[in-house]
Amino acid sequence: MKTIKLDDYKQIDEFISDADYRSASYLYKLPQAHEDFGENIKKVIADPGVFAQVDDEGQIIMLISAFQYEDNKYKVLGPFVSKTATSSSSDFQSLFETLAQSKSEATTFNFSFEKSEQIYLDFMSDIQSSYSFTDYHLVASQDVGNTEYTKNITEYQPAYYRLFNKLHEHTFKHDVMTADEIVESLDENNRLFVFMSEGLLKGYLYLQIYENSHKAEIKYFSSHSDYRLKGIAFDLLTHALHIAFANYDIEKIFFKIRSKNTKLVERFNELGFDINYEYKKFKYVAAHI
Repeated sequence: MKTIKLDDYKQIDEFISDADYRSASYLYKLPQAHEDFGENIKKVIADPGVFAQVDDEGQIIMLISAFQYEDNKYKVLGPFVSKTATSSSSDFQSLFETLAQSKSEATTFNFSFEKSEQIYLDFMSDIQSSYSFTDYHLVASQDVGNTEYTKNITEYQPAYYRLFNKLHEHTFKHDVMTADEIVESLDENNRLFVFMSEGLLKGYLYLQIYENSHKAEIKYFSSHSDYRLKGIAFDLLTHALHIAFANYDIEKIFFKIRSKNTKLVERFNELGFDINYEYKKFKYVAAHI
């Protein structure tokens, strides 16, 4: 068994198409039905490269790569494993180390796995990666009534732009709509609610309605760090649920929260939210080992 670097798009595509995905990190970043699949493969071939373990006959046993999303920061894609070969966590460790060593020790490699569907703990332990947080994808299907603090919640107005922009930029860093894009999108199906108190914007929530599919999504929401644990986020969520279910033909509302605090996530049950998916996030930095 040896490790090589691949640059043949067709060979990579064919292997991924028939591979075992059970231990593949960031699997949802590479949907093969998506029109950008080919372009994404070409990007990772260029940087950081696609690395594979091959047997004595040159057959691929395991394959790994990564997406760059910021300077010295990558999201690991894989490993994709042959369905017909036997591999172990030590094989993964060896393959990943080849990928990691192709970059500086300061480079961060991030992993994401669906908790209930994937096998990953042994792999993460072997390379000494650390748990970062969990992305919880939640879903609610009923109105729980409105909050008593409705008077503090209002639709976005241009006068709130500076405060909203500052809070949004502070809260969300990567692969998100900008404050300008959110404001420009606002209409009867894209609504932005702000929590105002003492002349301050203490939180906001961006709601998107898709009546054709009878669904809605709480795309972004946040409360100011100086006013956390005061119920502002729950008031905004309660208000958004009530507005959506009372005024639109929808059956479900989805939203995602990032947290290490399982007790906090459990509190969302009070609003009728259940966990739909959980993605466990891990981080590896060679310089920290």
